[in-house]
Amino acid sequence: MKKVILFILFLLAIFYYGCSGSGADSTNYQDPNFSSYKIIKIAVLPIRNTYLNIGEANNINRYFMTQLSRKTTIYTFVGPDESIDKMNKDSLVDMYYQHLVSYSTTGIPNRETIKKIGVSLNVDAIIQGEIFNISKVDGQFGGQKGKTKCQLRYSLLSASDGKVLWETTVESYKYTATTLESAPPLNEVIILGMDKILESIPQGK
Repeated sequence: MKKVILFILFLLAIFYYGCSGSGADSTNYQDPNFSSYKIIKIAVLPIRNTYLNIGEANNINRYFMTQLSRKTTIYTFVGPDESIDKMNKDSLVDMYYQHLVSYSTTGIPNRETIKKIGVSLNVDAIIQGEIFNISKVDGQFGGQKGKTKCQLRYSLLSASDGKVLWETTVESYKYTATTLESAPPLNEVIILGMDKILESIPQGK
């Protein structure tokens, strides 16, 4: 009887406890002629999302900008807030978001839009980002653990000709230690993906 009780307790421990986990897998692209572009000043635009509230989105944008500035010191960056303010004054925000919607489905940039933004912001390139394919599943007792996953894509586009010079897409995920927990917060999974993307930022010449 004692062995039976211990076995039941063992099974319950498996259901209740375990190890949490996380990860991020990426695919990278860099234009073979990247080194021929003179890039000194880059505008970092707000990440496109339909899942985060304004406060969460601002925190995510601030995190990416801070870590990007620490990651590489060879570029001068114009932040998301400053970029959007200037684009608003030049009536380019709607045009930019139309470009983002189209790029999300086709992967083809609107080169004229990118060149206009480059002139407006006086930069050599822009960095744009997107969050998509979000999945959140709460843990179920005796079944699966809580899990959250999403995909992020960041692209560096030349302001001189609108070409994609670098792009990294990441699928990041995080799951809970037990089967009784809710899905992990989305912002934590996004940051995992951002950290992976930051590893592949091109360092120029």
